Amino acid sequence: MTLRLFTLITTLLLSACAYKSSTNHKVYINPDIQQSIKAQGELKQRIILLGDAGLSSIKPLQASLQKAVEHAEKSPEKTAVIMLGDNIYPSGFPNKLPEQQVFTSKQLKHISFLEAQLQIAKQSGAEMFIVPGNHDWYATQVDTQAEYIENYASTNKLSAMFVPYQEASSPLPQMILRDGVSLVFLDTMWLIKASQNDFNKALEHLSSLLTKSYQAFPDNIIVLNGHHPIETMGPHGGYYSSLGYQLYVSIVTFFNNNQQDVDSLKYQRLINGMNSQLIPYPKTIFAAGHDHSLQVFEQKDENKTHYNLVSGAANSAKLSGVSYNEQTQFATSQEGFIEIDVLEQGVLLKVFTINQASPIYQQWLW
Repeated sequence: MTLRLFTLITTLLLSACAYKSSTNHKVYINPDIQQSIKAQGELKQRIILLGDAGLSSIKPLQASLQKAVEHAEKSPEKTAVIMLGDNIYPSGFPNKLPEQQVFTSKQLKHISFLEAQLQIAKQSGAEMFIVPGNHDWYATQVDTQAEYIENYASTNKLSAMFVPYQEASSPLPQMILRDGVSLVFLDTMWLIKASQNDFNKALEHLSSLLTKSYQAFPDNIIVLNGHHPIETMGPHGGYYSSLGYQLYVSIVTFFNNNQQDVDSLKYQRLINGMNSQLIPYPKTIFAAGHDHSLQVFEQKDENKTHYNLVSGAANSAKLSGVSYNEQTQFATSQEGFIEIDVLEQGVLLKVFTINQASPIYQQWLW
């Protein structure tokens, strides 16, 4: 026990030495887009990415969700809203006890976090895709969340799906095709925890989906959507804006097998697996939440450009610090979301926060 305590203290001291302050860290902001958007043709598909909205208020509607409604209702028939996991904090959809007939007021409060997100589809008429995150899986299963979303969508006559999900079956990657874009949905928490055999099967299935999509629609951009990012400069990537939080994480990691940070072996398996799948394709994006910030990364390789996005800032109460690396195009810790417009002749990325109407950042991807 003495040796274990000594090891813990040493770990904490090393963590403190490794702490990085967020003061005056560099944030990239490119100049305003000069090229006319109209010159790139009509909108084919709009993708709105919001993550980690699991504490969202419904009355009044959370600011980021309200702003997403306003954006989605402009062209609802061409808009896909994607919620990138951690839809209910802290422990997913509440489970009733065997003798419990109705939900408690606390449980109903937790369910309201999810219902707030569903208001985007209900009020705008756009379709919505909701992927699971690690906090959703802390309920030990995601079946009740999937069932609630299906019933809510049916009752309110709106388009909302929990993906990827198939009752009583492994949540293998799922693809949905829209004009100019192949949307892929991943349950990254399941992938992180999966056995090597199940992980390999999921990658084989993903490879088949990507191959068939590219053969049929070679001009489509490919957007993979999951909860855990494959690149981040937030706390889960080792950057801490709070020394106290860094020490807390060190203690938790010491006593538990933490798989939620990018340096864990299972998480590295996910990153390597996703990167290997995307190598053959010229226009790819991996979108995720998990870290509570807005980040845009660009990776160039010969004639190919790949983007990693983090859009996990749907709630101001959960914002966390963010830093940058050589691939960072933009990074900020403000409530908001990332939007991608697939046009006839180009793909435009825009970052919105709740504090101003115009984009805080925008960039032509292709």
